[in-house]
Amino acid sequence: MQFDAEKALIGAIIENPERVNDCGELQADMFQDDFLGRVFLEYQRAADLGRSLTLVELSSKFLDVSQEVFLDRIRGCADSSVVSTAASRYANTILNAYKAREATKAINSIKFVPDGIERQIGGLVDALGALQRNGQRPAASLQDIVRQKSGDYFRQRDRERLLTGFPKLDDCLGGLEGGDVIVIGARPAVGKSAFATQILLRMAQAGKRVMLFNLEMTTAQIYERLLARVSGIELQRIRRANSFLGDEKGRFERANIELSGLDLWISSGAKTVSQIRTACRHMDADCIIVDYLQLIRADRTFSNRAAEVGEISKALKTLAMELNRPVILLSQLNRLSEGRENREPGMGELRESGDIEQDASTVLLLWNIDENDSARKGLKVAKNRQGELTRLSLRFSGSEMCFTEDKIPDFSTFKKIRSREVPDFT
Repeated sequence: MQFDAEKALIGAIIENPERVNDCGELQADMFQDDFLGRVFLEYQRAADLGRSLTLVELSSKFLDVSQEVFLDRIRGCADSSVVSTAASRYANTILNAYKAREATKAINSIKFVPDGIERQIGGLVDALGALQRNGQRPAASLQDIVRQKSGDYFRQRDRERLLTGFPKLDDCLGGLEGGDVIVIGARPAVGKSAFATQILLRMAQAGKRVMLFNLEMTTAQIYERLLARVSGIELQRIRRANSFLGDEKGRFERANIELSGLDLWISSGAKTVSQIRTACRHMDADCIIVDYLQLIRADRTFSNRAAEVGEISKALKTLAMELNRPVILLSQLNRLSEGRENREPGMGELRESGDIEQDASTVLLLWNIDENDSARKGLKVAKNRQGELTRLSLRFSGSEMCFTEDKIPDFSTFKKIRSREVPDFT
């Protein structure tokens, strides 16, 4: 009966893809049939992105399954569905069957002993309560946490952390972790979008799935920046040239082949937090990047801008925790640092709300070290909840949209600088 409900639901969704929105709290991992769960997840992802998935597109997601087997399974689902309008009932049947399996598993996994009976009963009640609340996590005892996590330390391991591609910065941060909000703050035209683009490209080249929400640039402009970075062709050549010179054609073609192979998803244009959440919830992205905070629209009206930005900041932190993924959030800074001799910004200059620095796990601040040389950038780790603080010196090539770390230790020691004087990094 259970497998019939799963096939019937998929058949209903194939007949009318919009029915995936009638499935409530049902998730792909609740299916007993892994194949059907994967099909369900692909329809969820398409619906979240506002697309209607065709069978041809669906089959391209199952390259590990022969075409004959794929078509046979899909045909069986179509034959099992009575009417597509019954999708919500099929989904409820699958959800209840999942809860029954998980409840049985939870009960059978415990060997009750007199010494720990109260704790065991409490843990079982919490687990069953979480099932009743459709998966909300119960409180965990420290004893359980120690048992689950202690083996992860002081040994060689593949840590589930993402790297930015900047060695000194990664050494300081220890990588990016799920649930963290990493804020990158800078004044306009300093290069925070290019900096974030380089990070997402590094992650995608490492085989990670990255979602970029760019609220101020078109997809064509983002593509041009990525192309300049990968091909090494100057951005202005890409934008304006009418024909290739030298080896540009080969570099252009190789870069496009590389970019086409990346698991990188890009959404441009105005968004609310709820729209970002909807687009992300079933994508299983390794990292989410939002460029930038002050352009996100609130889901409701506020009496003042500071309260609105604060609410958006908290909602993005909730999203990071809910999906257990790092969220990189770009933010504008106010003008205060421009009045300083060294132009170095502080966390208090994150524009429009103090909630941003409070909600962030990490705050990175980027600025121009020398007003006469826009290629010299300072990068400060102003907040690092799980590690140390530092300053780094970067070089930026605007023509190739590329940052590199300077070959100097850091600039933790400054000379007092006068107007138009460059900091001494020795």
